[in-house]
Amino acid sequence: MSQLTPTQITILTAAAKRPDGNIEPMPDNINAGIKPRVIQGLLTRELIITNENGHAIAPLGYQAIGLEPEPNTTNAEAGVNLREGTKQARMITLLQRPEGASIEDICQETGWQKHTVRGVFSNTLKKRLGLTLTSYKNEGQPRHYQIIDDKT
Repeated sequence: MSQLTPTQITILTAAAKRPDGNIEPMPDNINAGIKPRVIQGLLTRELIITNENGHAIAPLGYQAIGLEPEPNTTNAEAGVNLREGTKQARMITLLQRPEGASIEDICQETGWQKHTVRGVFSNTLKKRLGLTLTSYKNEGQPRHYQIIDDKT
């Protein structure tokens, strides 16, 4: 891996100190004019990831500055780090119900469009959070999705 610039190191170090790993707010010494280029460079090198709150440090970002990723404070049911009240947390709560939730239910709860919900299913829930998502369809009903607990 190529070396990081002092600006990239500053941003990643500040993000690593935050519980949610968010890169915002940027440190005071980061010029607003270079911010988009620095973010794009960090994204290209997969040192940060895009999430619902902007951008957060990725596991490769921790490694790049010589740190280990912080272990998540876990949600007892899903086994994931959740901030209460976010759209993602509300969606996961719906999906943890015994009956699960349809895409329409999630759209109504979050205000997201259907394609956004499907993207969160595949990228955030499955890839980033490692959750197992199942689906079922009863005749005459929309397809329902549910998070299953792999530990049981």
